[in-house]
Amino acid sequence: MNKYVEHIEELLYLHDCVIVPGFGGFICDYTSASINEKTGTIVPPSKKVMFNKHLKQNDGLLIDWIARKEQIDYEKAQRRLALFCEEIKVRLNQKQKVDFGTIGTFSVDRRFNVLFESKNHNFLPDVIGMESLPLVTINGKKIRKTQDELINTESGNLVTRLFKFGLSAAVVAGIVVISQQDIFQGDGMTNMTNIQPSPVKNKTIIVEAPAVISPNYDFVDYDPAIDLPGLSISR
Repeated sequence: MNKYVEHIEELLYLHDCVIVPGFGGFICDYTSASINEKTGTIVPPSKKVMFNKHLKQNDGLLIDWIARKEQIDYEKAQRRLALFCEEIKVRLNQKQKVDFGTIGTFSVDRRFNVLFESKNHNFLPDVIGMESLPLVTINGKKIRKTQDELINTESGNLVTRLFKFGLSAAVVAGIVVISQQDIFQGDGMTNMTNIQPSPVKNKTIIVEAPAVISPNYDFVDYDPAIDLPGLSISR
């Protein structure tokens, strides 16, 4: 296999887009894990490759990778890659198939339009070596629990525990509300008997009524002729 194809394969494991200047770009397409009903297997997630002939602008990724891998300068790596692209074009013009290893195969139609056929290789590094798994069956029935069913049956019925917790919280909240209604009842006044339930001792309070002077009160006559001891009154 061509060493430049190997460089492209290595980059596809690390990046989602690898452009071959003057030729086209390889774009990765992600697919999540799924269940194949026909084969009865669980298919792992994948990262497949598509080709876009319009992505020809050099972004420096592939050339810089070649320069570091082959320990040459950037300009020399660029010239070598350009020669590789010209070789591919010549072979396609001769209607030859060009193999790109695990990436896919290139060919042309009657109008010399470039065609790409992917080999469906998985470039997702996290699942290297992982294969499709068969679904486990019990009594001829496939086990396929939904996410809600897993939540209901996992860890001692999580939903039931959450319901009990919510019910307890509702009861506590009701007690708090009732207490607040008892304390803050009436016209915005506080019922102090609920706050201080201890009995208050009875106390007798004596209030003296103020003296009232009646206009009909008989005043004491004062006789200035009577001398008091120690006083002399002169007329």
